[in-house]
Amino acid sequence: MNWKFLIIAMCIFIPFVQAATLEGSIYNSQLTLENDVLLEVHNQKYLSKDGTYAFDLPIGEYTLIAQKGLVKTEELIVIIDENRQIYDIFLLPSFVEEDLLWQDTEEKFDTLWQDTEEGVEEGYSLWRYILLCAILIFLLWRFSKKRMKYGPLRKFRKNFAVEKNKSRKEHKQDIADEPKYIDDTIEIIKKHDGRISQKKLRKEMLYLSEAKVSLIVKELEHKGIVEKVKKGRGNVLLLK
Repeated sequence: MNWKFLIIAMCIFIPFVQAATLEGSIYNSQLTLENDVLLEVHNQKYLSKDGTYAFDLPIGEYTLIAQKGLVKTEELIVIIDENRQIYDIFLLPSFVEEDLLWQDTEEKFDTLWQDTEEGVEEGYSLWRYILLCAILIFLLWRFSKKRMKYGPLRKFRKNFAVEKNKSRKEHKQDIADEPKYIDDTIEIIKKHDGRISQKKLRKEMLYLSEAKVSLIVKELEHKGIVEKVKKGRGNVLLLK
């Protein structure tokens, strides 16, 4: 058989695997880069020392897992073409999970009940009961506050994933179609006496992507509503 014919046949029948580069940054609850995070996707593992990562993945759907200590998050990644994709990860503490909140509450009630059954001294039991009630009220208040602001955690994560995958053009269109983004930002700055760092504003608007918050700030600057002042490694926004 002619060797040239063999090479041509191999080129035709060997499948061509398309792959894309998935990369991004890993942020903690303070919206700063998180170091020493273990990532795993498609049988690939990588320890991010500086809060950034990059993987080469074929077209398809994958689960990207990021973990540091007891904090762990899983994100659904969809690779649809060979273009470079940027996907930032927010490694948030798991204390906001509803089931852990209620589990912790049940454990405290069980402990109180056992103490009562065992005949703990009346004064000591009373203080334990008061302390437990205070902890329970605080946890319920914190849970309600987060729930009212962001909604259920699973819904928040799903909406945030959609938000992060939007293009710059889509973010601009969202801001133009929905004046509430601008109004909410102004109210947040007013709440902080007309002065807030851009990093803190990003934390206050955690339900939006970093790209959208940056575009909102630029729009406020363009309209002359705020002034952005460089301070150290960040920016401070001043309401005019």
